Amino acid sequence: MSATFPSQARIVIVGGGAIGTSIAYHLALAGEKDVLLLDKGKLTSGATWHAAGLMGQLRSKVNLTRLMQYSADLCARIGAETGQDVGWRNVGSLRLAASDARWDELKRAATAARSYGFGMELIGPDEVKKLFPLADTKGLKGATWIASDGYVDPYSLTQAYAKGARAGGVRIIEDVSVTGFTIADRRITAVQTDKGAVACDVVVNAAGLWARHLGEMAGIDLPVTVVEHQYLVTEKSPLVPDDLPTLRDPDANFYVKPEPGAMAIGGWEKETRAVYGRGKLPMGFGQELFGGELDRISEVIEGASARIPVLNELGVRTVVNGPIPISADGEPVMGLAGSLDNFFIACGFTSGIAASGGAGRAMANWILHNDPGMDLWAFDLRRFGQPHGGLEYLRQSAIEAYSKYYAVAWPEEERTACRPLRRSALHETLTRQGAGMGAKFGWERPNYFLQPDEVRPKPESFERAPWAAIIGRECRAVREGVALIDQSSFSKFEISGPGAASALQWIAAGNVDKAPGSVIYTQLLNARGGIEADLTIMRQQADRFLVVTGSGFGTRDGDWIARHLPRDGSVAMRDVTPAWAVINLCGPLARQVLAAAAEDDVSSAAFPYMTCRNLHIGWAPVMAARITYMGELGWEIYVAPEYAGHVYERLWAAGADAGIVNVGYKAISSLRMEKRYLYWGADITPDDTPLEAGLGFAVAWKKGDFQGRDALAAQREAGPGRRLMQFRLDDPLPVYGSEAVLSGGRVIGMTTSGDFGHTIGAPIVFAYLKGDDMALREVEIEAFGKRTRARLIEGCAYDPGGERVRM
Repeated sequence: MSATFPSQARIVIVGGGAIGTSIAYHLALAGEKDVLLLDKGKLTSGATWHAAGLMGQLRSKVNLTRLMQYSADLCARIGAETGQDVGWRNVGSLRLAASDARWDELKRAATAARSYGFGMELIGPDEVKKLFPLADTKGLKGATWIASDGYVDPYSLTQAYAKGARAGGVRIIEDVSVTGFTIADRRITAVQTDKGAVACDVVVNAAGLWARHLGEMAGIDLPVTVVEHQYLVTEKSPLVPDDLPTLRDPDANFYVKPEPGAMAIGGWEKETRAVYGRGKLPMGFGQELFGGELDRISEVIEGASARIPVLNELGVRTVVNGPIPISADGEPVMGLAGSLDNFFIACGFTSGIAASGGAGRAMANWILHNDPGMDLWAFDLRRFGQPHGGLEYLRQSAIEAYSKYYAVAWPEEERTACRPLRRSALHETLTRQGAGMGAKFGWERPNYFLQPDEVRPKPESFERAPWAAIIGRECRAVREGVALIDQSSFSKFEISGPGAASALQWIAAGNVDKAPGSVIYTQLLNARGGIEADLTIMRQQADRFLVVTGSGFGTRDGDWIARHLPRDGSVAMRDVTPAWAVINLCGPLARQVLAAAAEDDVSSAAFPYMTCRNLHIGWAPVMAARITYMGELGWEIYVAPEYAGHVYERLWAAGADAGIVNVGYKAISSLRMEKRYLYWGADITPDDTPLEAGLGFAVAWKKGDFQGRDALAAQREAGPGRRLMQFRLDDPLPVYGSEAVLSGGRVIGMTTSGDFGHTIGAPIVFAYLKGDDMALREVEIEAFGKRTRARLIEGCAYDPGGERVRM
């Protein structure tokens, strides 16, 4: 071992690009000096050095926008702070709309921006021409203008992060290759390198293009791969002014970054490819590029040349075809690796320069405080699981995400790559009955059902009206008759052992220590009282529990529970998702159907609300739980997959006279809104508490201590400063969440979710309001540039007394 190479560091960061150096910089800002950053080459030598450097801030979620805003703010000041100029140019940005659909999308984005309090304007073609004189505005509908956007030099920004980190005590060593890890008791205890071993407490994988390799060294298949991305740089010309803003024309699939007397033109071509055919970059790949392929980028060049005619007169100085990292869904991957307690991940950034400042701060918080400081679910590693780790899956899924980077984000559009993958025991039966399938965590799930000869509405719309007949029909079936819903995709965990009850009592805010056969709806809280999970716990026996959560939350919620269980052998946890198919029987006639199909007494006296018990339906043993997410009498019927077809057939036959029908997840969305049932990730997040969300009824204050109790008790004493409220719109605007909430022309909040309530005949939204605004009985909702009055709904819009679920 070299005498100068350290043998120990509390925190080791692997990767010296913009993300890794930003994490180091922010750890140093927080006073953490015992940090070592290693890079196998030179700083920036992965994807950073050839990045375009665009700094766009607006994203689909408020916290993601805040993260990008911080990055831009940091770019504006870090040069003066460190003495390293980063080439920050606050020139603003334009995003063009050349189609009605794109213009609607931009209006929706403007509404979201208003709700965030973020500065963005909708402008017309004439204003576009003033800001970007080289643009041909023929056919333009309009554009957005963000004055605070700009661009930066990625190399210089990374060097500034590194300089600031070194000033704070961080050691940075280049030309060191990590070769493996020493792992013991769920922790990495040492990083093995070609220069020797480094003992450590924490490891951060910020290895960019090689993040997957590093994950494999730790026994983890990270959901990231590498694809080729191209852009070209024009020759310099006096025809190109020096004060141009950045420009994106998603309808023509290109972006422009101005350079002195020139322009960099790139896009997200539909036919990119995974590097080396597999999407895995060799460790020996250095600061290199691939050969330029003008044929593949021709669609980008053609669109750009039509919009900016001067490009036809300019030569091409260079074509950059470099590797960039990308995840299975195109968004970054951040967080703590599930199988290890000290291995943090920050990779998969296709827009790593724009995210670097905010991501570095969030990761530093995560490392030091076990909390990123804001809800970052859209970037969280735990949104992925086993289905997403294989290279073939990643290659197809990531290329689709890449190709749709500039596509209109239709609310009802489903992805097509890697489907069908996970299929329930009822998949073929439901497909034959007209199921329109959607995908969730690899599962094929029925979104809706078409009747014979019924035409599926086109998903390319922001309006809900085309779906109204289908979804309304299914909602009426649940409200007035009886329906079956395949919910086999639920994530399910068995928690067992002599310590199970006491462990869950600590983890859950609700009272889990009830008699066997009880069903408990509860939240799992963090130390701040924020909601980390929203789920159901069924006590099957004194020492055995079944935990049920959403299809896409299994990795996250399972990880949260596992990390808070004792490790003394008193509790065992296993994922039993594949072991149970789930058939939801719901509607006012559900008991009539279940009584005809089951051998047992299912009267309300024998089978009360929020209980579970074993039954026989036909020849099959099942476990049934009387619970609902739709606000009607109903049971979730848990059955081994090999019996699922038989149970479905028996229920269908028993409900024939009652007009039983199949129902999909689109109807569930509408029905749950009417009943004020909340959705984790939208209405409730780690940033929201049960008291703010109106879930105080689910908190068991008398049971004793539980995770988050102190913070929640303090809030209860002081009174929540914000509250989740529900509003009914006067006009049928299409609402999906992130709409602006206004009062007296003043933006006072944003909606968390929205849908059309087919039972009440009006759109419904949820929104958090603060302070005096919590007393408002009327507000305005802005969607797609249009406003309507919305009136407060007390309690919930449907069956506020809850009689129907208890009938």
